[in-house]
Formats: sequence, structure tokens, C-alpha cells
Amino acid sequence: MREKTVGVITFHNYDNYGAILQSFALQKKLKELGMEPEIIDYRCEYISNPFRFVNLKEKGLFNYIYGVIGHICYIPRRKKCNQFRRNMKYSQSVSRKNLSSIGEQYDIYMAGSDQIWDYKLTNFDQSYFLDFVAEGRKKCSFAASIGEHLPPQDYRESYSRLLGAFDEILIRENYGADIVEELIGKRPECVCDPTLLLTSQEWKEMLVEPKGKGKYILVYQLGINKEIVNFVKRLKKKTGYPVVYVPFPLIGLLKCKCKIAVGPSEWIGLFKNAEFVVSDSFHGIVFALLFNRKFFAKSDGHHMNRRVDELLKLVNLSNRKISTVPEEEWLEEIDFHYANDQLDKLRKHSLELLKKVVRNENE
Repeated sequence: MREKTVGVITFHNYDNYGAILQSFALQKKLKELGMEPEIIDYRCEYISNPFRFVNLKEKGLFNYIYGVIGHICYIPRRKKCNQFRRNMKYSQSVSRKNLSSIGEQYDIYMAGSDQIWDYKLTNFDQSYFLDFVAEGRKKCSFAASIGEHLPPQDYRESYSRLLGAFDEILIRENYGADIVEELIGKRPECVCDPTLLLTSQEWKEMLVEPKGKGKYILVYQLGINKEIVNFVKRLKKKTGYPVVYVPFPLIGLLKCKCKIAVGPSEWIGLFKNAEFVVSDSFHGIVFALLFNRKFFAKSDGHHMNRRVDELLKLVNLSNRKISTVPEEEWLEEIDFHYANDQLDKLRKHSLELLKKVVRNENE
């Protein structure tokens, strides 16, 4: 019997480390399950071209400027991100206009992971709901994220229709499962982000070790946040360690080694070798957990960090927020035994559900 083909639509082409690594991880596990996966090379115009002036009207001034600055920050890392993408297999490039041309190309169509169902992030691009797939082809999701709140009333009928057409839905967050249940009357099961499908050992096989020796504080910041900068200044003073910074624009001066051109492999290496990690990023916290690094999370005040709170609650480390760790405990080791056990259980459960979704097609 031939291997079943799986077309995965997700955020893969943005030079964001989390987006690239979750794409890689899901494809790797699908291959290990005996599938023949490809990432559908589709690019959402709303996200891909933040410079369009029409986006200013749709996003508002702050979010428009935020998106433009973020896009500019990603440019220096593009070459190494593209090098890492050689580890993955892609379909031919398609656009919204010709996406239906691949509607019968795969046995299974899979949406996810990442925030592909957040209408604000994609301007409600319905490609991520597999609306282009031909009748009779299996439609499923893995670790898709829908945003943090029930969509506005104007969108709910469309959400209900699109999600109701799926054969299987596996979602990333419990609050996302609540939203989907409200929309279609059926509660989906939750699975981990694909980056957590791989063990720390598997990720070590993909990393590039950082140059130089010695302890350092790694800061991975996605949002503009003065509190992070002020906290890192204090941590630097307390430890005497240098700061390695994977940047978003800083608010406030901070002496650091700025890594603007590292690729995903180098980024993983920075996490694995850091003495401390400070981050407001979901995937930043994921890799701090995977490598059992002493970390501090900034999860309040950012519009997408409810997922960080849920992850920290799962592993019983909600006390690792910048705002909650007493200074006298900053240098103490973290007991990761419970966290590792919880992540291992979640990984095994998620892999079983992924296997069930794709293997059912073989029966």
C-alpha cells in the first residue's frame, strides 16, 4: 500500500523561529508515522506584505507600525531561515487565486499549527480553514489556535460553517476548545504545539552551538516592552552575566550582544546553552522548558500571551513570571521534574491523537 499524502497549511514562510520550527516538527512526526507530508507553500497576503497601506486602515496605526518594524527586524535572519527550510518538503507555490488547483492533490489536508484561525491575524483568510479542498478529501487540524476570545458576531456564522466541515479538529489551547465548542457544538481534543512533539534530544540534533564559552542571559522578545528591559538590567547586575539578545526593538538602553541574523538552528543552540532565559514569546518559553533553563516569562500586557499562561499552568510553573519571582529567588535552580513529566505525557497523548487522525485514513 502506498504512503498517504498529507498537505499541511500553516504559517511556514515567515522568518519567525516558532513558525518555522513548528512546521518542521509536525512534518517530521508525520513522516515517522508513515505519511508523505508536504507543507502547502501558501502565503497570506495580509501577513506577507505588512507595508501595504490598506493594512493601515485594517490594523490601525499602532499594529501597522508594529508589523512593519517586526518585518524589518526579520530581514537579517532570512538567509539562515531559508537554509533551515531545506529540511522540509514543500508543494508548488500557490496563491489564494489558484489554491483550488491543489484541492485534490493530497489524501489528507491538515490545518495547523499556529494561530491560523485568528481572524485578526490573517484578516480572516479562509484558506486556513481548508475551504479550497475538494469534496471527499479528509480535512483535519493539528494544534490549530483560534485566538483568545470568541470571534465577533459578524464572523460566527462563517466560523461555524467552516469548522463544521472538518472531519477531525485537534486544537492547541483549552480556551480554544471552549471557543470551537461554542461555535460548532462539539468540543475538540487539545494537543501540544508541534515543537513539543520533539524531545530535547531530538532538538539537539538540529541545533548549532553558539560561538564562545561562558554563561549568559538570553533575551528573546517579541513585543515592545520596557518592563523586560528593566528586569534584564537588574538580572545582569545581580549575576554579572552578559546579555545575548534576539531582538525586537528595545525600549530603554541595554548593553548586550545583539543576534540579528541567527537562523533557527542557532536560535535553538542559544536556548540550550543559556544560563537564564527571559522571554515574552510562547515558543521562547517552550524551548526554555524543553532544555530545563532557568527562565522568566512576561505574559501580561501582550495580546497573545494567554497561551503562555496556560502552558505555565500545565507544568505548575506559573510562578516564573517576571512579576512574581522574588528577587532573592532569581538565582535558584528550578525543579523541572514535574514539568518534564507533564510535557512527556502531553507529547505521548498528542502523538497518539495525531496517529489516530492520519492512520484512520489507511483503514
